[in-house]
Amino acid sequence: MVNLVATITSSLAAFAVPPGAVDWVTQFTTNLSSLTTQNGNALTQLGLTELSFVSVFVLVGMVVEMNISTMALTLHRQPMHIGDLVRFLLRLIFCLLLESYWSNPLPGVSYGFNHLFSAFAQSIVTALDQNSLSNLQQLLSTAGSQTGAPSITAPIEILCYLLVQILLGLAQAILFLVNVSGFILYGVTALFGPIFIPLYMTRTLRGKFFQFVDVLLSLAMIRAVATAFIFVWEGFMNGFIQQTFNNNYSMAMWLTNLIPCVMVFLAFDLNMLFIPSLTQMIFGGGAGVAGKLEETAGKLAVVLGA
Repeated sequence: MVNLVATITSSLAAFAVPPGAVDWVTQFTTNLSSLTTQNGNALTQLGLTELSFVSVFVLVGMVVEMNISTMALTLHRQPMHIGDLVRFLLRLIFCLLLESYWSNPLPGVSYGFNHLFSAFAQSIVTALDQNSLSNLQQLLSTAGSQTGAPSITAPIEILCYLLVQILLGLAQAILFLVNVSGFILYGVTALFGPIFIPLYMTRTLRGKFFQFVDVLLSLAMIRAVATAFIFVWEGFMNGFIQQTFNNNYSMAMWLTNLIPCVMVFLAFDLNMLFIPSLTQMIFGGGAGVAGKLEETAGKLAVVLGA
């Protein structure tokens, strides 16, 4: 039993990320952005084919409708309205521009339409504080790495140590999951852009195109809302931990402040899990799908903790 406890404590100590470790969130998002940029035109050719097919049918439908609408029992032919044809050409030009610059960089910028909402979210992140996430991760990593493993003859300290490491690890895991899930869902959704663009040509399926744009915006804003949460929580957590422990992360300090620490970390975890739902409330779209991932991860963490 003593050997088992010692193995568990040493394993949990190994999971504490020391200062200067690899920033996996930055690495992951950079690689995902590169993959999305490189493979963003995977469906462009199929989208152009679909656009040609849809445009032909829309044009034929317009010709048929104009001929039928002008039928009358009169010797004078009614004039044909050129406005419908101009509207068709403008929509076709709009769709062609979207298809052409979906993955290719727009003139004057370094990204295409597939990264438009993502770039807008990044500007919001920069306006708030792009260092909040790294500062909070550094704070949690420092607290975990400087918490020394207790003696195997002190069972209460061992339980406290396990609880502290679980709370710190869970907080870092939720931070990683919320930020990365938004990038993954946005990257996957953006790949289908060329398929939804031709739907703008048709009157009955145009709503599908706007729904796709709404979902893409909502998924991009997950990162912005997460940054707003982290911007607020980073200041609170930093002040709380510094004032509570004053760089003394001994087991005696953890035991003394265990209950308020548990309450603060649980509140932080629950708030972070509500980020996708709040994003959906603010921006609409499909951001709530990301909340299912965090909800599943939370239930899994509770099962494993039990």
